[in-house]
Amino acid sequence: MKPNLDLWRRLIAVGPGLSLAALIGLLAYGLATLLRTPVADPLVIAIVAGVIVRTAIGRQTRCHEGFAAAPLVCIPAGIMFYAVKNLDFVVYARMQPTSIVLAALVVLVYFATILLLGRLLGQKDRISYLTAAGSGICGASAIAIASPAVDADSDDISVSLLAVTIAALVALFTLLPFVATTVGMTDQTYGLLSGSVLQMTGFVKAAVASLPFLSRELSDKELASLALSIKAARYLGLLVAIPLFASLMRKRLYVPWVLWLFLGAGLLGTAVHAADQQFYVATLIPTIKPVYGISWSIAMAAIGLNADVRQLLSNNGAKALIMAFSGCAAAIATFFVGSMILG
Repeated sequence: MKPNLDLWRRLIAVGPGLSLAALIGLLAYGLATLLRTPVADPLVIAIVAGVIVRTAIGRQTRCHEGFAAAPLVCIPAGIMFYAVKNLDFVVYARMQPTSIVLAALVVLVYFATILLLGRLLGQKDRISYLTAAGSGICGASAIAIASPAVDADSDDISVSLLAVTIAALVALFTLLPFVATTVGMTDQTYGLLSGSVLQMTGFVKAAVASLPFLSRELSDKELASLALSIKAARYLGLLVAIPLFASLMRKRLYVPWVLWLFLGAGLLGTAVHAADQQFYVATLIPTIKPVYGISWSIAMAAIGLNADVRQLLSNNGAKALIMAFSGCAAAIATFFVGSMILG
């Protein structure tokens, strides 16, 4: 009877916090779905909502265990399903090698710029690693995947995610349109630029959805496919980022379990895609996409509920913003240099 009693006590301890995180995460995912705009990232909405609720209710000790438990369960589940959808080697095999090389150059420059600035500014290592992963690869998703590898806490994740999101919003609505009109880009070049440097996949979709100020060479469908294909190549950066940042964190070579989960799930998804493309595209992907979206929304809500709002407004928050904006600027410059070199 004692093991059952211990389990019951554990469930009672995590229940209130886990329930609140689940409620906020589900509402955030539902709101993002209702808004029907690629800019509305449910993970960002969830963590911001969590921070707001935490500020309103204060630190509730009876909820703390649930806030801590939610990411431990929901982040690995999200990683697994995310990899099945996005780490698709069938897609990579069909890509132009120059697209993969260009994406790799941009990711490496993102990493190098942010890590160097983090060292110069005296930023916390974990925040530097998460900001680099989020900026260079896929925003909130990359931060969620990299966070277990570097043992990041709620404040590290919150600071990094908000800095990357703010930089991405400025790039989407101000920086990239300014650059495009200044140099007279075509829609094709702008699609490549967006896919190469924008942090979130949804932001890439938004960038190419309406381009009235650029000369058109491609249809809307072709342009979106082009931009998202080079964005997809950046997902491969997680295979480097996860062991790299985990090893830098521990100052020794270290391959965390999250890498094997991510890679294994990706290989499984690739095998299913290769065996039955119709099932993979029509049934599997539409089913698993909401699963990892909801899982990560719940995790991010719990992280926001467990974060200290003072950290978001601290020197670390300001430094993270400088790092995220500088990394984006360096990535844009790298795109132009890389495009000239690769032709």
